[in-house]
Amino acid sequence: MNDRTRSHSSGPATHGGAVRRVRVLKRLRIRPGAGWLSLLRPDSSGERVVEAAEHLQLREIVPCFWPYLRPRRGRLIALLLLLAVGPAVAVAEINLFRYVVDDVLVPADVRPLLTLALLYVGLNLVSAVASGLDDYLSTSLSQHFLLELRTDVFGHILSLPQAAHDRRRVGDLVTRLTADAAAVERFMVTGLNSGVTAGLRIVFYTGALFWLQWQLAALSLLVVPVLWFVAGRFARLVKTVSRERMRRGGSVSAVAEEHLGSVPLVQAYGREDEATAAFRRESTGIVAAELAASRIRALFTPAVDLAELLAVLAVMGLGTWALATDRLTLGGLLAFLTLLTQLYGPLRDLTTLVPSLFAATAGAERILELQRELPLPEAPDALDLRQVDGAVALTDVTVRYPGATRNALHNVSVDVSPGETVAVVGPSGAGKSTLVRLLSRVVDPTEGAVRLDGHDLRAVRIRSVRSNVSVLLQETLLLDATVRANIAYARPGATDAEVEAAAVAADAHRFVSALPDGYATSVGPRGRSLSGGQRQRIATARALLQDAPVLVLDEPTTGLDEATARTVLRSLADVRRGRTTILVTHDPVAIEVADRVLRLSGGRLVEDRAKEHRPVAVLS
Repeated sequence: MNDRTRSHSSGPATHGGAVRRVRVLKRLRIRPGAGWLSLLRPDSSGERVVEAAEHLQLREIVPCFWPYLRPRRGRLIALLLLLAVGPAVAVAEINLFRYVVDDVLVPADVRPLLTLALLYVGLNLVSAVASGLDDYLSTSLSQHFLLELRTDVFGHILSLPQAAHDRRRVGDLVTRLTADAAAVERFMVTGLNSGVTAGLRIVFYTGALFWLQWQLAALSLLVVPVLWFVAGRFARLVKTVSRERMRRGGSVSAVAEEHLGSVPLVQAYGREDEATAAFRRESTGIVAAELAASRIRALFTPAVDLAELLAVLAVMGLGTWALATDRLTLGGLLAFLTLLTQLYGPLRDLTTLVPSLFAATAGAERILELQRELPLPEAPDALDLRQVDGAVALTDVTVRYPGATRNALHNVSVDVSPGETVAVVGPSGAGKSTLVRLLSRVVDPTEGAVRLDGHDLRAVRIRSVRSNVSVLLQETLLLDATVRANIAYARPGATDAEVEAAAVAADAHRFVSALPDGYATSVGPRGRSLSGGQRQRIATARALLQDAPVLVLDEPTTGLDEATARTVLRSLADVRRGRTTILVTHDPVAIEVADRVLRLSGGRLVEDRAKEHRPVAVLS
C-alpha cells in the first residue's frame, strides 16, 4: 500500500486523526467538507478556473530542484561556514558579559574593562564582516537559483506542444513563473539558509548552556518537544491553505489576463459586470485562504509563547536556587538567561520554518506539474535539413489531441509536389488548423507520418523544420514593437531593404510608409493601433521574409476586402513561384490561385481535385 492509499484509509489509526482535524477546523471556523478545508470545494461557477496540482512529499520535491544548486556547491559550503561565525561570536560576547558582571560590576573594579572592551570591538568587527559576506552569498545563491529556474520553466513552456497551451491559461502560467518560482526559491535556498542558521545557533547556545550549568540547561530544553509538537500539528493545515492560496493566485491572474486581453469584446457585449464578478470571485478565494492562515497563526503563536514563558519561569526558579547555593555566579546566571532567550529564538524559527516550508511546497508542486508536461520529442540523431525542394507528404495521418473523444484528422494521405500551390478547404472543425500544426511540427501525428523531401519530420530537428516551413497563422499575432521589428521577427538579421521587399510583396508598403514614423512606428499591444487588414498584411510580410521553401498560409485574406485580397494574392504570385504553398482558406478568391483543392470534412480528406477539373479522388 503506498502513502497516498494509506492517507485515505478509513481504519482506526486514521479515524482519531480525522476527528482531531475536524475539531481544529471548527476552532478555525473552517467548515470541513469533501476536503480538509471548505475552500477546496468547487468554485461557485461549478468548475475551477485553475485546477490544483498533485500533492507531493518533501522527499519527492528536493531532488527535482537540487540540480539548480549543484553547480554552486562551493558557494553553498562557504555560506554554511560563514553562518557558523554569527552564533559563535554571539556566545563569546555573552560569555564576556559574564566576566563584565563578575569581574567589573560586582567588585566595582574598572581595570579589566579595557581588555573586555577591546575583545567586544574585535568580535563585533568579525561578526560584521561575516554577516556582510553571508548576506551577499545567500543573495547571490537565491537570485541565481531563481534566474535559472524561471529561465528553464519559461523555455519549457515555449517548447510544449500546442495542445498543452490550449489547456492552460496564460495568467496561470505567468503566476507559476513568478510567485510559484519564488516559493521554490524560499523552499530550496532561503529555507535552507534559515534552517542551517537556526540549527547552528541552537548547537552553540545549547553547548554554552550545558557548559555554564547542566541542570538548568536540561530543564530549559524540556520545552523543545512541546514546540515541535505544536509545529507539527499546524504544518499540514498551513500547507493545505497555501495550496489553495497558490491555486487562487493563478486563477486571479488567468481571469485578469483573459478579460484585460479582450477588453474590446467585453465592452462590445456589455459584460464588464460579469468580468468584474469573476475577478472578485477568485480574489475572494485568496481572502478566505489568507484569513484561514491568520486563524492558524492565531492559535500557533500563543501556544509557542506559553511554552517559552513556562520554561523561562522554571529556569529562573532553579537559577535562584543555584545562585543561593553558590553553584552559579550572578554573572553566570545572567549569561545563562541571556543565552536561554537567545536559544528560544532559533527554536521558534525552526518551528515556524516547518510550516513555511510546507507552504512553499505548494508552489513547487505547481512548477513540477508544469514541468511534467512533455515537449515534442527530438531524436538525439535528428537531421538538419540543408537544401529543401519542398515535397510534402502525409501518409495515413491520424491526430487525436489528449483528452479528445474523436480524431482531429483521420487516415489522411496526400502528396504535394515541389512548387505546387494547394488550397485546403472545409467547414470549421474539419481539421484544417491541425494540418497547419502538423506541417510546422507544432503537433505530431498519433498515427502515420508527415514527410518533407522524404524525411519524417520526427527525424528532423524541430528548429530545422520550422526554418524550412514558413507559416502565416490564422490568428494575427503582432508584438508591441515597431513595424520593422514585427516583420523582421521571422529573420532577425534581415536588412531594411529585405524587410521593405517583404512588405511590398504583402501589399503593406504603401500604408506603412504613410504611418507617422514609417517602419519605425510602434503598432501597440497586439498591434491594436492598426486595422485588422493592416495587421494581416504585416503578418503576411513576416511570413514571406522567412523565405522558406514551404509556405503555409492559414486564411491569408482574413480581414481584407475582395479588391485588397486580390491585390495581395497577385503580389504573392512571384513569392509563390518555386515554393510549395499550402493555402488554408474559406475565401473563393484565394482558391482561384491554387493548382489543386483538398477538401476536409470531419477530419477526413473527402476530395482532392485539380483546378482543371480532372477526375476527383474520394478518400474515406
